[in-house]
Amino acid sequence: MMEKRENLSWVSVRLKPDVFARLKEESRSLGVSLSHLIRMKLSADTIKIIDTKGILDAIDKVVAEQARVNNNINQLAKHANIYRDKISPEIFKSHAIQMAKHLEHRDFMNKFLKQIYQAIK
Repeated sequence: MMEKRENLSWVSVRLKPDVFARLKEESRSLGVSLSHLIRMKLSADTIKIIDTKGILDAIDKVVAEQARVNNNINQLAKHANIYRDKISPEIFKSHAIQMAKHLEHRDFMNKFLKQIYQAIK
């Protein structure tokens, strides 16, 4: 909500260079002006400032890593099917159990990441 300019008061403060640099970097990463960031921080009794870009970047990294894991699992499954007659039934059964666990965890993680992503966007 934008305030009308005539309702605003001017405040001037002195900051150490490291504090000023941190504020500038935080405002840049959040995509808000320095003034807006300071107003947010001053009125932050119940408001938390969240770096959504950082969270989205982390989600992207997790999704990319999951894609690599899925690729490796597909390669293992292909080898298992090629050499099916040379693998003992116990190993095949163990693989199937581990695969079911992986799929369950993957589905849970996908659902959870999707909820986080939708809450941020």
